[in-house]
Amino acid sequence: MASSRDTTERLEDRSTGACARPCTVIRWVDPGRPRVDRIVGRLSVGRSPECAIRIEGEGISRRHAEVFRQGCVFGVRDLGSTNGTFVNGHRVGEALLRPGDVVRLGSAVGVVAEVLEELAETLFEEIAPGLYGGAELALAVSEVRRAAESDLPVVLIGPTGVGKERVAHAVHAWSRRSGPLLALNCAALPEALAEAELFGYRRGAFTGADRDSIGYFRAAQGGTLFLDEAGDLPPSVQAKLLRAIETRRVTALGCTNSASVDVRVIAAFHCSPDELVAKGRLREDLAARLAGITVELPPLRLRRSDVPFLFDWFLTTHSGGRPPVVDARLVERLCVHDWPQNVRELEFVAKRLAVLYGLEPILLPRHLPSRLREAACSDDEGTRPRSRREDDLRRLVRALRESGGNLKRAASAAGISRQRAYRVLEGRSVQEVLREAERGGAQ
Repeated sequence: MASSRDTTERLEDRSTGACARPCTVIRWVDPGRPRVDRIVGRLSVGRSPECAIRIEGEGISRRHAEVFRQGCVFGVRDLGSTNGTFVNGHRVGEALLRPGDVVRLGSAVGVVAEVLEELAETLFEEIAPGLYGGAELALAVSEVRRAAESDLPVVLIGPTGVGKERVAHAVHAWSRRSGPLLALNCAALPEALAEAELFGYRRGAFTGADRDSIGYFRAAQGGTLFLDEAGDLPPSVQAKLLRAIETRRVTALGCTNSASVDVRVIAAFHCSPDELVAKGRLREDLAARLAGITVELPPLRLRRSDVPFLFDWFLTTHSGGRPPVVDARLVERLCVHDWPQNVRELEFVAKRLAVLYGLEPILLPRHLPSRLREAACSDDEGTRPRSRREDDLRRLVRALRESGGNLKRAASAAGISRQRAYRVLEGRSVQEVLREAERGGAQ
């Protein structure tokens, strides 16, 4: 008789495939010539046919730079180019690269990203009608796309301007529901009218109700109701919303009879519903009932390689289909900016440039609003590229704290040799380095 060890099915054999593995790539973000290159080993970059990554363009030397991977460290090194190598707007000889860093070689702009192997080649596409994005956004909406034809409620979480309503329209299109998609901004609803707007009312139900109204729920019959900032609904209305979702029936104000509804609800929040529940702004039972599928939409600063393509699309739209040429240094500044108002802010900048400078032959960095010009020229710690020594020192200091000052164990934990650790210390003792770190000299 075979042993249980021989007959037990291996769980990984039943999986759909190997575990998804991340890889680090550099995405070249010229909308006319997009491409993706994986960073493995040492790769020369330039115009020469002999370069591992061959890129044509103004200001690019034949052998311009080298991108490399050494263990878990990624970096770029200038190879004596005429016009220099830039990381996050700063000219460098050699610098480490992290996901989100922006690299410019002449007129070529690239964004470093860590992505799943299966999405490595995905750059920018129309994910759904009117919804554009790259691998990060495609991954974020992949689960809701698979479940779109079900009647599960959907929760969209993301900061202002990230495109929650566009995603709601995408879900509605994927669902193939025959009814309309109606959007309601719950934050703009007067508290006294919230129930009436959602569920309808009979004439005379309250002061000012001079006619019947079917309300948003019944108006969206057979379709989708998008509730933006649903956490701003009054508690009494949240209770009735919960009942409407559970029973699929609504009762208008002034009526005694309920009406059947077939509506898919999509609720949007700027933060996690759990946070709103903890603050007492959202009913816990409603939060649980809404969360059939939860989608967390990444802000624009976490998908920087989307910025040039979105900007190009907005600029073309607001220029009547004939946009001016865009200088690579302007593209670099757009990519480095953090976009606190996300896609909405980017579209406003594109529209502003189209209105003010749409007849210029080329858009230059000086045409940007001052906040974008100044941010790109700043030397703050968030954008200044670090040298390998700085990075090794940071990791070593962290490891020294955790190991109680044991240099051998700290070097091993930091992923460097003991000899490298001594070179990084530059003749200082462990105690001196830790004291400097406490004073803020090394983090």
